[in-house]
Amino acid sequence: MSTPPPATPVAPGHLLDLHGRCLDQSERLIASVRPEQAALPTPCTDYDVRSLVGHMIFAARRVAAAGARRPIATEATSIDELPAADWAAAFGSAASDARSAWGGEGALDGNIELPFGTFPAAVVVQIYTIEQGTHAWDLATAIGARQQLDEALGEAVLPLALSAIRPEYRGGPPMPFGPELEADPGARAYDRLAAFMGRRPGA
Repeated sequence: MSTPPPATPVAPGHLLDLHGRCLDQSERLIASVRPEQAALPTPCTDYDVRSLVGHMIFAARRVAAAGARRPIATEATSIDELPAADWAAAFGSAASDARSAWGGEGALDGNIELPFGTFPAAVVVQIYTIEQGTHAWDLATAIGARQQLDEALGEAVLPLALSAIRPEYRGGPPMPFGPELEADPGARAYDRLAAFMGRRPGA
């Protein structure tokens, strides 16, 4: 990854607002998970509901570390021993740290090294906004809560994904994104986002 992608021309305040809205949406969805849903499969085939929530918490902690210019963890912390009732609080704590880290002056300046490449700070926010938006769809689909997704937020996140996720960022580890699939004509924004990120919305 010698050439980082250009940031979508989004005003810094708007980009951070989208990121915050994605964090809020993820927290609401995590709070709605019932304990008996923990082992359900998700459209992100590497994860069941429990491990997907753990990954979403891990992603929120990663973006907090990136914003604070701290070392970024490469190994996720398991939530296997954490009761489902405590998942939303764990995510909320990580999300609060992320907002604080990116809320300071100059937070969007310079480049940040991630485990899979070095990117302008604004692109880092884009990547983790896309990640939370996509995994919110995964989680909502798994637990039958698609009606809780903010469709306007999906419409805003989709162009970020289209501009930031290049073909060379897809494939096996350490690349974080799978192959793009086609969405049905007229599909809603979240379904188009899911297909772009390698999910089958109609499956």
